Amino acid sequence: MKKKRPTLQDIADRVGATKMTVSRCLRDPETVSEGLRERIFGIAEQLGYIPNRAPDLLSRATSHSIGVLVPYLTNQVFADVIVGIEAHTEPAGYHLMLSHYGYSQELEERSLASLLSYNVDGVILSDHDHTPRSLR
Repeated sequence: MKKKRPTLQDIADRVGATKMTVSRCLRDPETVSEGLRERIFGIAEQLGYIPNRAPDLLSRATSHSIGVLVPYLTNQVFADVIVGIEAHTEPAGYHLMLSHYGYSQELEERSLASLLSYNVDGVILSDHDHTPRSLR
């Protein structure tokens, strides 16, 4: 059986605040009192709360994610490239979404479409040979 993820409502119920107050605190901590903020963050940590980014993807123009397409994940060159990219993106608050396509143009196009469906803020193509559709 799949374990249920803690929700904003779970935190709100334990803290004695509304779900909206908990949400506001987690997004902009300075908008609530210090005591309430400490209780909310303490309960969130205790419950193992992980924010659901899906609503953000729908309501904002940015996902803070960058898609990276590489031919092979097992090739050390591409692994080093990924590490180098992440060294710059992570401090800037961006998460990498990786996909490999094994030099298959058809798989590359499907992988690219999948990454774009997650509203990534950008895509890095790590090879030089791509279909016109992929380059669009």
